[in-house]
Amino acid sequence: MARMCFTCKRIPKKRIVCITFSLLMSCIVCIILAFSLKVIYVQFTQQHVKISSKFTATTLLPCKVNDLLQDPLTDWDLLLDAESLTGSQVMQYFTWTNHSSCLLTHDFGGEIRKNPTGIAGQKAVCIDPNVAPQPNQCLVYSFGIDSEWSFDEYMEQYGCEVFAFDPSMNVESHDHSPRIHFYNWGLSNQDEHNVFENWTMRSLSSIYESLVIHHGHSIIDYLKIDIEFYEWIALPQILQSGMLSKVRQLGIEVHLDHRDNIEKYREWAKILRSLENAGMIRFDSKHNPWSVGNFTEIGLWGSFGHEIAWYNGKLSQS
Repeated sequence: MARMCFTCKRIPKKRIVCITFSLLMSCIVCIILAFSLKVIYVQFTQQHVKISSKFTATTLLPCKVNDLLQDPLTDWDLLLDAESLTGSQVMQYFTWTNHSSCLLTHDFGGEIRKNPTGIAGQKAVCIDPNVAPQPNQCLVYSFGIDSEWSFDEYMEQYGCEVFAFDPSMNVESHDHSPRIHFYNWGLSNQDEHNVFENWTMRSLSSIYESLVIHHGHSIIDYLKIDIEFYEWIALPQILQSGMLSKVRQLGIEVHLDHRDNIEKYREWAKILRSLENAGMIRFDSKHNPWSVGNFTEIGLWGSFGHEIAWYNGKLSQS
């Protein structure tokens, strides 16, 4: 200790002053630098908020849903009626999953696709005991086949009788397998002949009455609809005819035209909302990653197709 003190005493006072001054200046520089960085950060944050506010209503992130719109208590009727409805908000309605309403969901059917790699065309089925199709006594209506039978074949293996429909395949009505019966009819809002496509179109109530001889007045345990925009024509008639009361689960691929304006998307969303107000409880929604692009009239980038599924709360079994 004595040696160290002796050494300290030999340091010139002038040098000590210089060192102290240098340290003081370094501290001042650090303080100034820290303050400058804070100012830059605040300015950047404020600018970022302005940009975010500008684009919130016109930017859709398919895999990130606004927390408010994911809230199961969201008043969708109020939102869809609002004059201030934005493109982003109406698209959030289509992507709303409401997953908590079904504890166990299985996907049936579909085929592998690339870019991105995944399964396309699958249909979500709620397997909760109170709404699940009962094997060996379930009835399925499947509209829109396009020679892709995976959903129908899976439902047959599950134990259901399947009635499949598609007028676009240019094949006659036949039995695809012992429990899959094919009819070359299309689904619409009335019985008519489509002269442009040379298709026989029928309403769901008309088809059901024609097939009562085969399945009686049974509940349709799963109604699958994938009919390339005809869903918007057929769904109002299904509601008005009372046929929804005969459907336990419903899976639809809804199609959106990128050239339409927000009022058309509002109209379509309200058609789906009318299903929910009639007792259908949504339990799944998946956007189609192979059909994406720019919604030109509302300034959004998103999916033109969504696979949405519901079960009928009025047909829930205790």
